[in-house]
Amino acid sequence: MSDHYLYKGCLIPTRLPYLERASVDALDRMGVDHSPLPDATCCVEPIGLRSMAQDTWKLASARMLAIAESGKRDVITLCNGCFLSFKEAEHVLNDPEQRDHVNGILSEMGLEYRGGTKTRHLVEIVRELGEEKVRSMVVSPLDDLKLAIHPGCHLIRPSEIMGVDRPFSPRALCEVAEWLGAEVVYSQDWPGCCGGGLAGVDDEVSTGILNETVDEFRNAGAEQILTPCPFCFVQFDVRQKNGLPVIYLGEMLAIAFGSDPAPLLKHHRTKFD
Repeated sequence: MSDHYLYKGCLIPTRLPYLERASVDALDRMGVDHSPLPDATCCVEPIGLRSMAQDTWKLASARMLAIAESGKRDVITLCNGCFLSFKEAEHVLNDPEQRDHVNGILSEMGLEYRGGTKTRHLVEIVRELGEEKVRSMVVSPLDDLKLAIHPGCHLIRPSEIMGVDRPFSPRALCEVAEWLGAEVVYSQDWPGCCGGGLAGVDDEVSTGILNETVDEFRNAGAEQILTPCPFCFVQFDVRQKNGLPVIYLGEMLAIAFGSDPAPLLKHHRTKFD
């Protein structure tokens, strides 16, 4: 499938529209065909909501994947959590019994899930273009960035399902950053959590995890943080008190490919110099 449906999720359009703007701009500049996923709903967020409604999660994900399949398109996600929801649904629905059960309900909507569409994260789309192509598109090399890489939990785990990168010493996001001209000064061998999943449940623990992570990045010489996850972005941008700026992957791509950074970065709480 050469064309794609873009699934923006809930968090980006409602709270972080500038990340959506940057990501769409980056996809356009990369020449990636995309249009919004029709009749999209919430993916059933994988940390809290899914644990309370497993059947709802399977049906919601299967429905959207079936819509994409009927349009003969794969799905691009901008959010690690949404990516996890879809990928784990694809894995579960490989089981004929699970698939038949879900399809019994989808048939009432005129849909059927057959497993003919795949979900890709934005970082995968970039890597599929390849180093030579990506470097050739850079018009504003980001050689003033000294990055710590934070892939987020749901991009790489569970690794046997996600398939984006190895869980230990991952390299995918590092490679993309380097192709854009940035210097990667630190990437954890075993990437940790940003603490965002505990925000609102135990703020003290959440903040402690966050501050330890940011201190680790700073002590390694990082001056900015790169993440492909909007949930991690919010945690670093809004909740940290140590002032290490964070940039989302879609923003970094758009800026490197020629987009004006000012309208994007002006919305960040932790400001870039």
